[in-house]
Amino acid sequence: MSASQDFELCGLRVGDDLDYRQREVLSALSEDQKATYSFQGLRRKLGFHQEMLSRTLDRLEEENLVEKTHDGYRINAKLNTPHMDYVAEVTPIETQVVTAHLPITTDVSVVLNTLKGRWFADFRWLGYSQTPSGAALSWITEDGRIQLRARIFRNTLTINVLYRSRTDEERAIRSAFELFDFVTKQNSLPPNHEILS
Repeated sequence: MSASQDFELCGLRVGDDLDYRQREVLSALSEDQKATYSFQGLRRKLGFHQEMLSRTLDRLEEENLVEKTHDGYRINAKLNTPHMDYVAEVTPIETQVVTAHLPITTDVSVVLNTLKGRWFADFRWLGYSQTPSGAALSWITEDGRIQLRARIFRNTLTINVLYRSRTDEERAIRSAFELFDFVTKQNSLPPNHEILS
């Protein structure tokens, strides 16, 4: 995508000048239009210094492209902004590790509220999105090398891992099972799951 297309997608005139960092933040936030990301989660994901990220988010808020909520930051919901291409240093490898069928009585809002903002093991809270039919929650390591994504959709929990290199694969997969154990203990869910290869 060219820079001028990025500007048009964000509802800006072609002549507007967003710097590379601002486009990178918008792109990361637009991966999931409904997601809200914590400040520290964005910092880890993008590898920005906190002062630089703070200034960048402030500018994007002033431009009405990003809104700050009590849970973090998200693309301004009033904009009709399609997904922008986030360019990571290295394209992560994504693997689905766990699939669990949850009881029909599982309340996704309770699961979300129990886990939202929580840290576990080496993982720090990144962000979440919620729709009427489910939720997606994300955590990331301090160094940004591994990300965990838990999705609940129609009473099925899936946990995917994203990692930068095969050297992180074992740690990522082990962490997915730790997250699954954490989720089942926190929400009293039955530990029935299948391992996907």
